[in-house]
Amino acid sequence: MRFITVLACAFALPGSAIAADHGPVFGYATPVNSQRELSFDTGVFGRNGSGGTQFSTGSGFGYGLTPHLTINALLPATFGGGSLPESRMISTGEWYAGASWRFQHSVTSVGKRIESTASLGLVVPGPQPDSGVLGGLHRAPGVAGTFATGLASRSQYVWIGGGYTRFAEASSDRRPDTISWSGVYGYRPAALRRGYDKWDYRGFAEFTGEHTGNVVQGGTILPNSSTTTLWLGPSVLAIFKNIAISGGVQGPVFRDESSSIYGRERVRFAINFSYLKYSAHTSGH
Repeated sequence: MRFITVLACAFALPGSAIAADHGPVFGYATPVNSQRELSFDTGVFGRNGSGGTQFSTGSGFGYGLTPHLTINALLPATFGGGSLPESRMISTGEWYAGASWRFQHSVTSVGKRIESTASLGLVVPGPQPDSGVLGGLHRAPGVAGTFATGLASRSQYVWIGGGYTRFAEASSDRRPDTISWSGVYGYRPAALRRGYDKWDYRGFAEFTGEHTGNVVQGGTILPNSSTTTLWLGPSVLAIFKNIAISGGVQGPVFRDESSSIYGRERVRFAINFSYLKYSAHTSGH
């Protein structure tokens, strides 16, 4: 924890949640910024269930230190209510600072590459309180790590990835650990494969899953507070020069969660806007 805290302070600052400049909006992917490339993301993420609707919005920033190392920050805000489980696939009220390292980059042919990216960061409580069961907990920082690997070409994209988040204890309370995973398939039709000065489109099928551990309150495990859910849905990405707009929706394909504690989550949705500031010294990926 001490090393992660020092690392975050050195960065003076998502991450997966909001950064989607040329990838999916829900699942893990491998893209990072080129050297001296600055990205900015903002969007709205929503979750609706029988216990209410929760929205999160905010700003995400990324800066390429090298062609394969990007530092990230995510500063979300939440509004609305609802008793919903912990989630790391959908942005909530925690702030994030960390780094993404693309440690594998293999060009197999023209326009086709295999990549792998790992991320590590510090998650800290935001200024807004949580809602539902989580709103009654004392909050503490946590550490989040993710991994993604996949193949990208001019027409097709395949990514798989996973993540783990663990929070520290505060006043005998602790938010649940979260294990998350995703699989994404993307397709870019030839008819929509256009030049830099025209809108370029691609679609994704995004499959995500999360398992949260038990909530600890006052040193006692809250019974039936762990959850396992699987989600599936489409998303669309449109790119014009250095601007990208993406959006998607997911519905549950499996839910193992206590309806008395969390209600029944029905749908997840997102819309995201990205801006990528290219540097004159940008290095190729």
